[in-house]
Amino acid sequence: MLRGIGDLRRFTVAATDGTLGSVRDVYFDDRSWSVRYLVVDAGNWLPGRRVLVSPIPVRSPGSTTLHVALSKQQVAASPDVNTRGVPGSSTQQGGVEPANLARAGERGDAHLQTAAAVMGYAIQTEDGKIGHVKDVLVDDQAWAIRYLVVDTENRWVGKKVWVSPAWLTRVTWDASKTLSCIATAVDNSSGSGRAAIPSIEHRQTAARRSP
Repeated sequence: MLRGIGDLRRFTVAATDGTLGSVRDVYFDDRSWSVRYLVVDAGNWLPGRRVLVSPIPVRSPGSTTLHVALSKQQVAASPDVNTRGVPGSSTQQGGVEPANLARAGERGDAHLQTAAAVMGYAIQTEDGKIGHVKDVLVDDQAWAIRYLVVDTENRWVGKKVWVSPAWLTRVTWDASKTLSCIATAVDNSSGSGRAAIPSIEHRQTAARRSP
């Protein structure tokens, strides 16, 4: 299923021996757009800490809970966002193995970005800006970002459209806060023969078709 960041923030994360906390954000690799870490606010259990949990040990999500095949002790030893900054790189698809979590926080990885940091970025085509990113849609089975949800603002008033990361032609995280995209992929004219972006109302249909 595709879930927005707001959806993920409603999830409680549970270890094999108790509740860990709640999801606050995700780190993703901007080359593959795969989710590498869930940022978990440990709440009263580890006051003041936001820890990084790989999605690899996440079992099938329930309606309100993400169950992970880790103990609280293992999670307590994982990287801390507040003290260690951006976590390190790994060759594992979608995240690092639990045994490597503590070591990962000791290295930086320029390709790791947070979903929250993408919010507000402009989507630019050869025809101009089409709008700004308001959300990302995460596939909670493959743990990958499938779409950026873009508010088209004045271009197509009142419409939010989905932009696949595969359509992006230039991804840079600089002061311009702009991501470049293929113009034909974002053409909203149904008579043009070009690929129109699915509107936000078709979320469930797209989720069922998502690989």
